[in-house]
Amino acid sequence: ELSRFSRRMTPKDINSILQFAVLSLVVLPILPSQDYGPYGALNPRQIWWMVVLISGLALAGYLALRIIGTRHGAALLGIFGGLASSTATTMMFSRHAREHAHLVGMAAIVILIANLMVMIRLGIVAGVVAPTLVGEIAVVFACGLVPGLALTLHGWRTLNAGSELPMPTVKNPTELKTAVSFGLLYALVLLASAWLQDIAGNRGLYIVALASGLTDADASVLSALHLYNLEKIPAADTVIAVTLALMANLTFKIGLVVSIGGGQLARHALPGLLAIGGGMALGLLLV
Repeated sequence: ELSRFSRRMTPKDINSILQFAVLSLVVLPILPSQDYGPYGALNPRQIWWMVVLISGLALAGYLALRIIGTRHGAALLGIFGGLASSTATTMMFSRHAREHAHLVGMAAIVILIANLMVMIRLGIVAGVVAPTLVGEIAVVFACGLVPGLALTLHGWRTLNAGSELPMPTVKNPTELKTAVSFGLLYALVLLASAWLQDIAGNRGLYIVALASGLTDADASVLSALHLYNLEKIPAADTVIAVTLALMANLTFKIGLVVSIGGGQLARHALPGLLAIGGGMALGLLLV
């Protein structure tokens, strides 16, 4: 199996792995581990370590998508699309559902799985970045995963096989431009979180989580976990900020489904997406 995997790799795939090696083994060690800027919020090595962590998970999904192609159906496309970029996957399959009405159900399944993978991916990130908090975050995420997965499986059982699905168009996460862009976004969110937390308390942190989570939940979640590690915010407020970031991101995806995919896709995908959001909201009451 490993040999078949290696034979399917292209020069582009090998280049992606080499780029990741540069990000993690060359750039990371030379960066200073010292706090800079207002509130001491910017630590170059810590910021780049987050870039490496997120890029590594995205790279796994990116390579898997390129190597498996569309041969193994909606489940794997949703899993690896969610690892690589749930936003790109949601956008691609919303467009596909509008153009191919007979594949609306399949597109909805891919979108739901991709968005379930967001919680799994960020749960892994939380376990690496803030292991003492992972139990409480896992409770919230599990409350979103269970109903979302139940509705996904229900949709899968009623699904008829369709034609071949398209590949999500995902950027190489290890390209220097992509990595630097995420690092800059994460640094900006860190600064905004520290500033608003200073002038508005934890309400300011929630505002940042909602605003930045709309388009990039990773940066928002990581900034909340970083502030928790610095003991600037308590565990309960960190969990709330993480959940708000994911719910904001989910709201953005719902907007993509409705605006791009149309009413038919919305009827198939929205119950599951809303179940994920409602489950996470319920999970907050349990922690």
